[in-house]
Amino acid sequence: MNEDVQDFSITGVSYRKTLLEIRNKFAFTTEIVQRIYQEESSNYPVNFFILSTCNRTEIYSFTKQPEQLCELFTRYNYIGADEVNRYTYIKSGYEAIKHLLHVACGLDSQILGDYEIIGQLKNAFALAKSHYRTSGIMEKLMNTSLQASRQVRNRTSISDGTTSISYAVIQLMNQEIGNNIAMNICLMGLGKIGTLTLKNLKHYLPRHKVTLINRNEIRAQSAANEYNVSYATFEQQSEALQNSDVLIVATAADHPLITKLQIESSRIKLLFDLSVPSNVSDDVKEVKDLKFYDIDNLSKIVNETISKRRNQIPLASEIIEQHITELQEWERRRELYSIKEEKK
Repeated sequence: MNEDVQDFSITGVSYRKTLLEIRNKFAFTTEIVQRIYQEESSNYPVNFFILSTCNRTEIYSFTKQPEQLCELFTRYNYIGADEVNRYTYIKSGYEAIKHLLHVACGLDSQILGDYEIIGQLKNAFALAKSHYRTSGIMEKLMNTSLQASRQVRNRTSISDGTTSISYAVIQLMNQEIGNNIAMNICLMGLGKIGTLTLKNLKHYLPRHKVTLINRNEIRAQSAANEYNVSYATFEQQSEALQNSDVLIVATAADHPLITKLQIESSRIKLLFDLSVPSNVSDDVKEVKDLKFYDIDNLSKIVNETISKRRNQIPLASEIIEQHITELQEWERRRELYSIKEEKK
């Protein structure tokens, strides 16, 4: 099958135009993607691959009729044609290629500079390739995307710093206590931010001992088993605090749970309050030799990082444009070679 760069197209949905609840309806599981590759060879003989993440579901293909691939959302996710037309977008030619490079370089990520997407792209392409749904020119586009991504990562600081509150905690802990001497950390609350903080603690600061406290004891026990840490009941809170060096509060109560007396009676020297509204009494900040960080302190770190990353957008965009220019030159040489071959 002869393919032309101008026939490259993208159709799908992303966080830029649709809410999470809508994106969830369009998302394909890996199992469904495999079914599509296996079952749709006669309906869709074109080469294509599907990228489906929490922020986007996009179909990358070589076709002059990309709207036909929108039928996959109806056939496999049972979404009505009107709804598909309402939420999906289509990009073609070099507009689509530019979009692919922006995605690969983290410029189109919900968190600017997030490089998790590059692994997701590689996996999506590899799955399609294993089902013989890719081609040489599609591989050329993917390699161009990877090269651009690598250059953006190496030549800019668009991925530097932290863009999450939970990771900001890890950074500050690393500065304050490091990972050389084992410390006792008490983590209160296992909601979304508490669980993410726990994951980061185990990944980045594995030497420290973590004790979990949660009102739902079954949830605390389950998380303790999953991450190989300890847990204490809510009634054992005071005892757990007395034996801790660091306290992270990620609870969701409507009143303070941590008092000045509790902190003064413990050996805690570092406290992070991630709760909104604050679940730490105001006078805790008065405790001598205590380093206290609340959500405002942590948000400031995150906002400074995002601001610095945005400053890198022009350089990253310039790198992308260079790769697009090189791709256009490659396509021009390819066309000239094809003409010469036809004249032989």
